[in-house]
Amino acid sequence: MRCPADGDTAAVLLRLVGRLSAGYRRCRDAGEGVDAAVADAAIESLMLAEAALRYAACRGDGPTRPPQVAVLGPTQTGKSTVVNLLLGEAAAAVSPLAGFTVHPHGFWVAGAAKDDGWTKGLFPGWRRSDAGKLERDALDTYALRAVPAAPGLSAGVLWDTPDFDSLAARQYARGVLEVAALADAYLLVLSKEKYSDLSVWRLLELVEPLGRPLTIVLNKVTPDAEETLRASLRARLVERGQAWGDVPVCVLPYDTALAAGKPRAGADWAVPLRDAVRSSLEAVADAGTRRPTGVQRLLRRHWMTWLAPVQAEQEARAAWQGMVATAAGEFVAAYTRDYLEHPQRYDCFRRATVELLRLLELPRIGGVVGRVRQWTTWPARQALTAARQWWSGRRGPVRAPHLLGMEGAILLDTLDVLLSGLQRQVGRRARPGVPCCDFWLALEQRLELARASIRGTCEQAINRHHEQVSGEVQAAANRLYAALQKSPARLAALRTARATMDVAGILLAVKTGGLSPLDAVWAPATFALTSLLTEGIAGLEFGREARELKGRQRAAVEKTLVAEVLIPQLSNLTIGLDAPGLFGITVAEVSDAGAALAAWEAGS
Repeated sequence: MRCPADGDTAAVLLRLVGRLSAGYRRCRDAGEGVDAAVADAAIESLMLAEAALRYAACRGDGPTRPPQVAVLGPTQTGKSTVVNLLLGEAAAAVSPLAGFTVHPHGFWVAGAAKDDGWTKGLFPGWRRSDAGKLERDALDTYALRAVPAAPGLSAGVLWDTPDFDSLAARQYARGVLEVAALADAYLLVLSKEKYSDLSVWRLLELVEPLGRPLTIVLNKVTPDAEETLRASLRARLVERGQAWGDVPVCVLPYDTALAAGKPRAGADWAVPLRDAVRSSLEAVADAGTRRPTGVQRLLRRHWMTWLAPVQAEQEARAAWQGMVATAAGEFVAAYTRDYLEHPQRYDCFRRATVELLRLLELPRIGGVVGRVRQWTTWPARQALTAARQWWSGRRGPVRAPHLLGMEGAILLDTLDVLLSGLQRQVGRRARPGVPCCDFWLALEQRLELARASIRGTCEQAINRHHEQVSGEVQAAANRLYAALQKSPARLAALRTARATMDVAGILLAVKTGGLSPLDAVWAPATFALTSLLTEGIAGLEFGREARELKGRQRAAVEKTLVAEVLIPQLSNLTIGLDAPGLFGITVAEVSDAGAALAAWEAGS
């Protein structure tokens, strides 16, 4: 049988329980994410589960712990009085003040085994102190001392605990729950005024999955009320469906001497109580009877309730991932529509054609002709530049063309549309009343802060894409030129046409002083040459090359920009997302803890 103290099972479960407890505390303190009452209930059950996991033991696992009995009860029911009655001496201090006991007090009945180290695991992080030196404001302390053997009481440890129902009970709730997890048996002390309190039944419901033996003490009962109270208590046990079986109920009369810590000698009404406690202690005297199944039931009882806000948070994260995936698909579709398939904007194959024209220049002559053309058209180009600057000044500032050309401009514009759309979607979910609005509000703030960084990173990726496409354009021109080389007659004709066009352009520039050579010569000449090219390489599957170039561009955008940069940048925004109403627990952590619990249950 596997125990949580073995291997990594306990570590995995304790890690999740601790993360859950911290998350619920943040939600409660901030008043966000989870209702305060729900958070309080979850924190109590998590504290009990954490302690129970630590105290779960198997036979032969570490030092033998003597049987432990927790004396529990609301305020002013006489818990300390019952402890003194069982011990046969005034060991626990009693007081008429409500909330007098705020620290766990342990009384180790003589006859128990020598302390061989079992006490080192008690109340981790707390300080052990003498009962007389406990400070009321230092709640992370406890007392444990040895007492003489009590008549009619088996060896073990009796724990006097603080109340769990006063206004200040939340401050010292961990002490109560720590003892409840440690105990092998419970002694619940109630009074006529407190037996029907809702806090009593909440505590019973909380510890019930642990399956520890229970004895109920009805204290301060007058003879005329004994049968009525006993019957009412039994009825409530049945009504609540507690799995305690035939719970022993011991009745103690209202006695001023007993309340003062000085029980009258020979009082026989204490015998049934001691018998019940002795039976409980004897039942757990053998460490092998401490089965971990109760801890497993406790975890299973609350598992889904604990994880409800975590699952809502994970569903919100999954929704964000879905939004990112949808936006990425729309990004690629918009790029395809507005650039790759747009007849005027798509310029990459025109660039390939221009590169092919350069390759068609006559060797050793084309370069000279090009330089002469540049020199003769310089005055006109200068005048045209000045005219454009003057006209731009009259029209006001206009957006300059992007350095990466039409494709870069369209990619960045599409990216801005994508980010704005995601911000609107997140903003609509960040409103109060929307499920997991704390997650969406934190994500909205992070997206706003990260937008400039995401855009800058994507622009760098677009720059790399542009360089890659430029290489593809050059490669396409080279493939077309290589195909033309297989037809020498057509290649010679195209080169002659190219040279003729260049010479004609120079002559016209000399005649006109370089005035508008682009409009006068290059537009019709380029059209004629393009027609000639089309006719000349029609057999070379000119259209196929264009389609393949577009396909490679689209694949490059999908992979190097969208899949490798954009989606990770947006998806990672939820990593480490911090807000008072968030737990920050991953799917993997929940899955690992669930698998560890299932394996532990299977081993039991």
